[in-house]
Amino acid sequence: MRKEINLYDDNTLIDVLIRYKPKLLKIAEGVLHSRVQSEDIFHDAVLKACTMRSSCVRCPVGYACRMVYNLALDEARKRSYERLNMTPVDGMESIPAPSVSALDCLVTAETLWEVLSSLNNLPKRTQDAFVRHRIDGIPQKDIAEELGVSRTLVNFMIRDGHRACQQTLSAA
Repeated sequence: MRKEINLYDDNTLIDVLIRYKPKLLKIAEGVLHSRVQSEDIFHDAVLKACTMRSSCVRCPVGYACRMVYNLALDEARKRSYERLNMTPVDGMESIPAPSVSALDCLVTAETLWEVLSSLNNLPKRTQDAFVRHRIDGIPQKDIAEELGVSRTLVNFMIRDGHRACQQTLSAA
């Protein structure tokens, strides 16, 4: 009787992954429909198992199967998303260039001037807080410290600036 040698005595999960490699590859291939990608998923599972404590796993075979299946499913979803949302480089010339008319530019410029004008009608401190937060991206807590006011007051100033812009845009 031949005794099996466990090369990874300290990690049962890695031993199970190696022992059941053909079965795990079939699981991944059933999801991905690609032998090459299935091999990649298997290797990812082995790497993940290297960072885990296998003593917490009650059923290493079931856990390995589920781990490979989930990794394959994640990869399939990622590739599906990329296929749907990414345009290949060779198809770039088929994307129409945005056409902007002179009238659109004029209307946009006039609207922007009206919004800026409405901000100028606000108190200087409110205008400053709004611009620094919304345009410069400075956190409200930093603006409050610099102005020496509460965070709540800064929030209200930003809200007032937002409302002024909204009213101007809805009137335009």
